[in-house]
Amino acid sequence: MPRRSSGVLPSRTEGNRPPPPPLSFPRDHINALPDHVITGIFSYLPFKDVVKTSALSRRWRYAWATATPHLEFDGFWHRNREASPSGFPSLVDSVLRQCTSPAVKKFHISHFKYNMANRPKLDHWLRAAEERRVEDLRVWLITSLRSPYVLPQFLFCSNWLVRLEVSLCCFPLGTAIMWPRLNVLSMVQVKLSDDILERIFRGSPVLESLELRGCWGMKNIVIDSTSVKDLLLIGGSFSALEKIRAPHLLSLCVSGTWYPLEGQEGISLDDASSLVEAKLDFVLPTVVTDDTAMCRDLLKELLEKLRGVPTITIGGWCLQVLSHLEMEGVPYPLSKCQNLILYAPVSQWDLPGIAYILQSSQCLEKLVIHLTNLPRSKFELDEESDGESEDCVNFNEEELLCLRKGNFECLAKHLKRVEIIVIGADRFGSNRLLTLIKFFLGDAPVLEKLVIKVKLPTPIVPWELLGVRKNVNSFRKASENAEVNFDWGPHISI
Repeated sequence: MPRRSSGVLPSRTEGNRPPPPPLSFPRDHINALPDHVITGIFSYLPFKDVVKTSALSRRWRYAWATATPHLEFDGFWHRNREASPSGFPSLVDSVLRQCTSPAVKKFHISHFKYNMANRPKLDHWLRAAEERRVEDLRVWLITSLRSPYVLPQFLFCSNWLVRLEVSLCCFPLGTAIMWPRLNVLSMVQVKLSDDILERIFRGSPVLESLELRGCWGMKNIVIDSTSVKDLLLIGGSFSALEKIRAPHLLSLCVSGTWYPLEGQEGISLDDASSLVEAKLDFVLPTVVTDDTAMCRDLLKELLEKLRGVPTITIGGWCLQVLSHLEMEGVPYPLSKCQNLILYAPVSQWDLPGIAYILQSSQCLEKLVIHLTNLPRSKFELDEESDGESEDCVNFNEEELLCLRKGNFECLAKHLKRVEIIVIGADRFGSNRLLTLIKFFLGDAPVLEKLVIKVKLPTPIVPWELLGVRKNVNSFRKASENAEVNFDWGPHISI
């Protein structure tokens, strides 16, 4: 007989439970993304990768044309793809025809081989950029200095430009400039004049950063605007420059190779009362360094004008000139610098310069040394230098620092932090660098921290560095609170 049911349902176990109903997800996650998310994705991708997304699906085939926030065309990349140079204009034209986005924030034309025949084409591209209310515009051309591209008139009354970068272009004569939103302006190998700069400052009420790289033609840079805070002079910008006057400037960078005109005495820095940061990292070529007196006077005058600036950066060539001043016993200008950044290989020709700038910076609290290994031409002594200077050529590093120690007021009262930063470990254990570290640890009674950062290609630390660390940790410390920190590896951000 069949067994009667007890009326009790059998308990379900994990093994015989029915599976839960499937969650309702779209079958195609990519196609389900909202438009604003797609636009956000495009904003993080290079333009050439944005176009590649057209292969993802039918919906994405033309998504870039309606949602991309930037258009970037690089003739250098195009040529490396083994395409014909004539195909680059066709590519730009094709993209502009397909792009229906009403607002494009970024429009870049880079490494485009320009000549007079394709001027209408370039004018058309810039007109298309202006119609799309472009905020970030770049026009980097490849052409002769004799035939620069004349920027079109309509570009000088753009209400949308926030950032403008141009190279090998020129300004039409007498054009009024109205850039009400322009914040950053970079000009590379552009012929300028005092009048053009004046019109730029007058027509750009919110301009904050101006970069002149390899430019020429101006004699005076007079910035009365209260909005301009950063001025970068790089390369040939000095060729005829006589005076810089910018009473409201916060940051000044003078770098690159300077080819002064014959008889030029140097740059006069009239007013730097508002500066909080200055960088001197320029080089005079070998044909100019014969006039050592001009080099010394130029740098000494600049340092005197910058004596109230709290943060100063000195490049390798300028540091060699300071070494020359130290060995000749030239009085050092007192400075209120609190943060000093040096770029140098710390060679025999750098230590006197370091001593000179330390004597000058009596309020120094933080010193950062970026150890470089780039080859540089040595700044030679004059053939007519006196015997005392010649005797200093073969100085002993420890003796030099100890002799000058009494003049380093910053060591006794203010210097609290020293950082030494180097890429690679091949030159880190040099005797001169270790002498400098030993000097700071042993003669800075208020020193709180000495940090050594070494950028390595791999996570493996060479045994030489471990020996250097052991050696440094054995140095005498003048400050009981001084800490020595070593940070090395591929993770170091420099």
